[in-house]
This record gives sequence, C-alpha cells and structure tokens, in this order.
Amino acid sequence: MGTVLAWGANGLGQLGDGTNSDRSTPVPVCAPGRTAPCNPHLRDVVAISAATTGAHSLALRKDGTVLAWGANTFGQLGDGTNSDRSTPVPVCAPGQTAPCTRFLTGVVAIAAGSSHSLALRKDGTVLAWGLNQFGQLGDGQPGIDQSTPVPVCAPGQTAPCTRFLTGVVAVAAGGGHSLALSADSTVLAWGLNNFGQLGDGTNSNFRSRPEPVCEPGQTAPCTRFLTGVHAISAGLAHSLALSKHGTVSAWGFNNFGQLGDGTNTNRDTPVSVCAPGQTAPCTRLLTGVHAISAGSSHNLTLRREGTVFAWGNNFNGQLGDGTDTNRNTPVPVCAPGQTATCTRFLAHADAISAGGSHSLVLREGGTVLAWGNNANGQLGDGTDTNRTTPVPVCAPGQAAPCTRLLTGAHAISGGNSFSLALAGHHESRHPK
Repeated sequence: MGTVLAWGANGLGQLGDGTNSDRSTPVPVCAPGRTAPCNPHLRDVVAISAATTGAHSLALRKDGTVLAWGANTFGQLGDGTNSDRSTPVPVCAPGQTAPCTRFLTGVVAIAAGSSHSLALRKDGTVLAWGLNQFGQLGDGQPGIDQSTPVPVCAPGQTAPCTRFLTGVVAVAAGGGHSLALSADSTVLAWGLNNFGQLGDGTNSNFRSRPEPVCEPGQTAPCTRFLTGVHAISAGLAHSLALSKHGTVSAWGFNNFGQLGDGTNTNRDTPVSVCAPGQTAPCTRLLTGVHAISAGSSHNLTLRREGTVFAWGNNFNGQLGDGTDTNRNTPVPVCAPGQTATCTRFLAHADAISAGGSHSLVLREGGTVLAWGNNANGQLGDGTDTNRTTPVPVCAPGQAAPCTRLLTGAHAISGGNSFSLALAGHHESRHPK
C-alpha cells in the first residue's frame, strides 16, 4: 500500500499529475478530484497497471475500488465518458451511466491493455471495459465499445450471455486481446487473433468470448489444452505463460523473435522459450523462471536467483544487453555501467516490467533501474537519451545528473513511453 509515482510521456494525462507535460523524473499522481499542482496525492494503492501499448493507467486501492486516468477515447477509463483525464477518476459499477453514483468494488487485480481494461473480482469473475473492436472485452458483442464495466462471458456463450467467466485467478491485457488464468491452471484467451495470439491453433481475425489456449503441438481444432500455468502476460500481439516448473511458453506474433524459440515464425499454439545461447531447433529450454513480463514486442523474465533475461525487439536497447540487435532467444541483461560486450550482469532483481519499448526492474531495497527508449523521459533518469544498459531512476524533484535516486518502491509497471511505481508501505494483495 502506498503512493503512486509516474514519469515519461504525458500527452494524454497518463501520468495523472494534472498536466499534459512529459516528465523525465518521477512525479506523484494526484488524488481524485485535485488539479495541478496537486496536494494531496493518491494514496492507499495496492496495485498499479500502465498500458504497455496504450496511454492510460489503472490503480487498485486497498478497499477494492479502481481508479483510472489518461486516454479515454474508447471508454477505457470506465467512468462512463470518453473524456481523457489527467487526474484519477473512479471506475463505475457495471450498469451505471455518467455521472455514476455507484463504483466498482471487490477487485483484487487489474490489467490495462492498449485501449481496454480488465478487473478481476474476489469472486473469480472478470469485468472489462473500453475498446471492443476485436471482441477484447469478451462480452460476445464485438464492435460495441463499453465506457463502464461489463462481465466477460463464459466459454461457449453467445450474446446476450447468460453465464459468465468464473474461477479466474489472474488476468492480462494486450494490444487487442485478453488472457485469463483459471484456478485449474489453464489459460483462456479472447480478442484479436490475426497473428495467433489467442493460441487456439488458428489466426482467425478475432474471438469475442473466451476460448482455451491449446497445448503445444496441437492443431485446430485442439483436443488438449495448455495446463500447469502459474502466470500469464500479454504483449501487443503475442502472449506468454509461465509454468509451475519455471519454464516459459509463448505464442502469437514473432517478427522480432519475441517468442524466444530461435525463429521469427508466428505461432498459433504455444512454443517453449529456448535457453540462452541456443539456436533453432533448441535442445535446451529456459528454466528457473520466477516471473514474466511481455512488452509491446519484447519480453523480460526474472529468474529465481535474481537475474534477468530478455529477448525480442531491441531497436531502442530495451533488452539491456548493450546492443540494439534483436534477439530470438534470451540474453542476460547487463549490470549498470556495462557496455557491450558485458562481463557483469544484472543481479538482485525483485520484480520486472516490460513497457512499450523500454524495461524496468525493481531491485531489493526498493530502487528501480530502467533501459531502452527514453524519448519521453520514460527511463526516469532526468534525460531523453536511450540506454542499452540499465540506469537508476532518479528521486522525485531531481534533475540530471541526479544525486538522489528513487527508493522505497515495491511495485513497477511499464507503459507505452511512460512508467509507474508504487512506493511507501508495502502490503501484499493476491487474488489467490
């Protein structure tokens, strides 16, 4: 639980500081209803989600309510309007219209997609709002955007749905698709599928209600489905799943090698991510993974010993290996201060988050490192210089060269050219 800090691009108010000015060092997000210069600031937050491929932000509060700010063209803020917001507004309860008098409650997890949002409730149901061009809201009504939350349908339903998705323990929102992890460790997917990012063995244009992700090696119509999954993450047009055994599967768009299988071939069912140094066909797989994070077209993994590996698009140095060379198998992220070819590598990482074309790591002790694209200050180092190896994020109020660094952070989230951090008293909140 704590306050929210933001930095980077702010043209649509996605930093929540009451302005539309980019920031190259962290600024506090305003409390709801405040105008710049804000005081007090947003507090009592337990989770954050920045739109990796979009321009809006979500915050989950201790009381189970959700706040949103930034771009709102398609209703992705859930406040019943299509007006962008530069400070947080509460997400309405289902069935409300603006101005809302009841607000969404009972939420335990949130996910911001490109132009849509997801919320997981403590009863295991999922709500969605925003753009629905490709059925990414999962309500069976593609093409009908929603500016307040609607329930995601159960598999096999047709609109209007009479049964809704239940038993969910985690959600992830991508560019135009959505993922849900069920309590039985299977994965459901819906929305845009032009590159196979739903993992159902097809690349049909879209699915407007959840479908199970196939087991590796299956072809449509699949008879066996992916299981044993511990965590999920969604990129612009690809998807990741972390198994309970510490291996990673990927599917969807692979033009930059973001599936990590040693090729650049799109996949409509899951493939295993190779071990570092492998070439296709890989004989060894990436193991020992503790956490995953999909960016727009690159990925990060955190291994149990605190090291970080990356693969995919590296045009802006977002893989952190000291180069701008795309990688179709994992490479270790360099230690701060290293240059290619690195001889020391990042260690003591506690959490990871891949943004649009930049990357964030939370280290033990609450400091944050960043690398990749910095055109809008999203690395938080007081400059707009791209970095191919990690640099520390500055403390609020600093200017380059910073003499004080951000400390006390306990959660991070990378958006599309902006970043969020949750700082202050840590209180864990888990949906399962």
